[in-house]
Amino acid sequence: MKKFATIALAVVLSMGILTGCGSSKKAAEATTEVKEETVDYGQGLNEDGTLEGVKATDYVTVCDYSALKIPKKEVKVSDSDVQTEIDTILSSYNQVTDRKVKKGDTVNIDYKGMVDGKEFDGGTASGASLKIGSGTFIDGFEDGLIGVKPGEKKTLNLKFPDDYKTNPDLAGKAVVFDVTVNYIEGDDIVPELTDDFVKGLSITDVSTVDEYRAYVKSQLQTNKESEAESSKQKELLQQAVDNAEIKEIPEELVTEYSAQYTSYYQQYASYFGMEFSDFLTQYMNQTEDDFNKDAADYGKQVAGNMLVVCAIAKAEKIDPDTLYDEKVAQYAKQSGFSDVATLEKDYSQKYLRQVIINEEVLNVLEENAVAVAPTETESEASK
Repeated sequence: MKKFATIALAVVLSMGILTGCGSSKKAAEATTEVKEETVDYGQGLNEDGTLEGVKATDYVTVCDYSALKIPKKEVKVSDSDVQTEIDTILSSYNQVTDRKVKKGDTVNIDYKGMVDGKEFDGGTASGASLKIGSGTFIDGFEDGLIGVKPGEKKTLNLKFPDDYKTNPDLAGKAVVFDVTVNYIEGDDIVPELTDDFVKGLSITDVSTVDEYRAYVKSQLQTNKESEAESSKQKELLQQAVDNAEIKEIPEELVTEYSAQYTSYYQQYASYFGMEFSDFLTQYMNQTEDDFNKDAADYGKQVAGNMLVVCAIAKAEKIDPDTLYDEKVAQYAKQSGFSDVATLEKDYSQKYLRQVIINEEVLNVLEENAVAVAPTETESEASK
């Protein structure tokens, strides 16, 4: 699932939307069954990253975005924030390694699945959290880990259900999972924050409790500033959209982005080895009808956003090619890709140009925005 946590970051930052899951017109016609296939992230885009077959200015008249107003917001990290974060970090170290796994335990595992001697998509993960008895994995997987002690490896010879709708290509097939139990979560064993504990974290130039508190405060400050920046850009984009004259939204765009939304969650269901309907019920507390409505609403919202962004990009004469090498190298580094070529192979140059366009449009809105004192209502809401 690396893709959904990597370049998606750049897109979410620049658009506040979930376009990082890729674009696929096939997904618009898909049922809840997920078939393994390579996602074409450049689907629906021209080579320069603009919308294929859609001229944004035919559908949108942008507002005067030269001086949009944004409330001034001061980002502060309190001692209470630092302590809460430290408590959360300490609680993550409640790892049990001196007893065997029993039903009801939540375990941290690494696993690799093989069918006919070959790994398959979605069948391998590291550091996965699994509650034994939850029924998240196929029959035999969770029960097969009962009695295993952390640090031990277990080979599970299983079979996919004959009606395995999550991936019909695997239905009824024998599968071998090599599983390592890393540790058992829980038992409420939380370590004490001491200099020795801090030294064990191996953080550069941090070896005492006081230094660690300062380090955590610095990290929180950076994160809050990043969140505030993202929030500001999303708010400015929303103002630009709300004040634009959107004459019509092409239905093919709505379908395209609705399909992205659906495909994103279908692949998450596949990752967990679940039927989509079960995934919606257990993880999203939704019926399929509720989900389909959300997907349609999402598609309409994102299509409107994209039309406005593309219209502003045209007015500002934004050329992604002039920034391409610099930006894509930055995306690859931020997203943990080994090199630019791998990033381009996974996402396509078309899609990456779209990401650049989105980001540059928000930069334009922010550079021209006017910061104003927040109203009393906004101040109270902030508190």
